[in-house]
Amino acid sequence: MLKIAIVEDEKAWEDTFRRYIIDFGTATKRVFDVTVFRDGMDFVSDFRGGGFDIILMDIAMPHMNGLDAAKKLREVDKNVCLIFITTLAQYAVKGYDVNAFDFLVKPVEYPLFEIKFAKAVGAVEAKADSVFVISGGGEMRKQPVGDIKYIESEKHYLFFHTDDGIFKMRGALDDIRDFFFGNGFVAINRSLIVNLAYVDGYTVGEVRVAGETLPLSRVYRAAFLDKLAVYLGGGV
Repeated sequence: MLKIAIVEDEKAWEDTFRRYIIDFGTATKRVFDVTVFRDGMDFVSDFRGGGFDIILMDIAMPHMNGLDAAKKLREVDKNVCLIFITTLAQYAVKGYDVNAFDFLVKPVEYPLFEIKFAKAVGAVEAKADSVFVISGGGEMRKQPVGDIKYIESEKHYLFFHTDDGIFKMRGALDDIRDFFFGNGFVAINRSLIVNLAYVDGYTVGEVRVAGETLPLSRVYRAAFLDKLAVYLGGGV
């Protein structure tokens, strides 16, 4: 069961989005756990880096607007699926600064909500289903792909950097490259592939990934920027 947060200060729209989610669940035979927050400050105060799969975030709210709340959110969770809700489309463009998955412009009719919500649900479910088996030293670990920040190759070994630690496995990037490229990763040099969901920023010769600075090769720069642009546009 996916957990959904609605951050919306207007009761009428809260009720509308609740109904839309119920209707979607009925049509697709899914059950959703929905929690409502009336403004960004309440949401940020309650959120502790987990617990929700999809967040519907209004931008115009009292006390703390949706953009500011999203910036706080990304400090503790860089990957949760975030959909902005706004009355003006130009505000939604700012959502790409905080890695928003998509946006909805009020008034929101159900057919459009259904399309965008289905896309979000599909992305979350695909991510949850995608695991990679890391084996070595007599141990085996099923690692969710979405939790891997980057993979480093060194002297016939692969090092998987995750929030839970670094896991080592004998192998080469060529052996796993296609799988990870199909799951939102991109090469930044001959020995590093990074998860685009963890990219904080970049300069001419560096990429910041989950607070770490990694070298970006000139040869790989164009391909990296192309794939990052597609990812930020919701295409991965």
